[in-house]
Amino acid sequence: MHLILRRVVIAIPTLMLLSLVVFLLLELAPGDAASALLDVSATAEQEAELRAELGLDQHVLVRYLRYLNGVLQGDFGVSARSGMSVAHEIGVRLPYTITLIAAAMLIATVFGIGLGFLSAVKHHSIWDTGITAVVSLGMALPTFWVALILVQIFAVELGWLPVFGADSPQHLILPAFCTAFVLIPGIARITRVSLLEAFNADFILFAQAKGIHTRQIITRHISPIAAISIVTYIGLQIVRLITSVAVMEVIFNYPGLGGLAVSAAFDRDFMMLQGVTLTIAVLTFSVLFIVDLIVAYLDPRIKL
Repeated sequence: MHLILRRVVIAIPTLMLLSLVVFLLLELAPGDAASALLDVSATAEQEAELRAELGLDQHVLVRYLRYLNGVLQGDFGVSARSGMSVAHEIGVRLPYTITLIAAAMLIATVFGIGLGFLSAVKHHSIWDTGITAVVSLGMALPTFWVALILVQIFAVELGWLPVFGADSPQHLILPAFCTAFVLIPGIARITRVSLLEAFNADFILFAQAKGIHTRQIITRHISPIAAISIVTYIGLQIVRLITSVAVMEVIFNYPGLGGLAVSAAFDRDFMMLQGVTLTIAVLTFSVLFIVDLIVAYLDPRIKL
């Protein structure tokens, strides 16, 4: 309970500070919501009227406090481009992003841990050499290049999978596999290294000397120790996905938060961009919070 309260206490001021930094950075950016909405033929009077309507003529601190008060009440403002509630548009897009991240991490975790486990168990064998070579090659391949190759093969040449949109579960397959591909090598490497370190620990050698079966050593002693590093790494990779999944969403025209943030940036829709940024920050803190709880459960010493 103390760990949970400490994380919550840290998260609240951090999110408030982040909201202030994002707000001020957008204030320093050229142009504003009024200039994005008006065309070149608009008069100075029309621009001044629109700025007053949007509250842009007030002091920056007043506008931030008003924005922060709305956020605390669940109101992220109104999109300058679409005229719709920012919270509503984020609520529509957020499930797609969470689904894509969850599917990609499931694929990456299964394949990554499987390859790393096989490489560690078959240490110094042809399996270990082959998996290490494949993992090294996978880490060197750019994500967008892998996406284009898979689209060319499975969508264009074979016609097995759709490419754009999210109208069916089949639309999720290519974005999820392309996103997972770049994560599998890292998970495989950290799994292999963690297992090998645990294998060489003194108490494991002692257990082997006592004649305990290898399967029991792996399941009861080695796996819990290796799981700490693996879970921590996977949690950091989820955070990385939250902030970088926009590339896949743009390539596959997937209706997630990443594409929404890119559109808001191009349209200078500052309210939308602020809302998406805060949502991503909350997701990041949530993932790190869950990872901390899992690691604390695996290693009770961390609670101290």
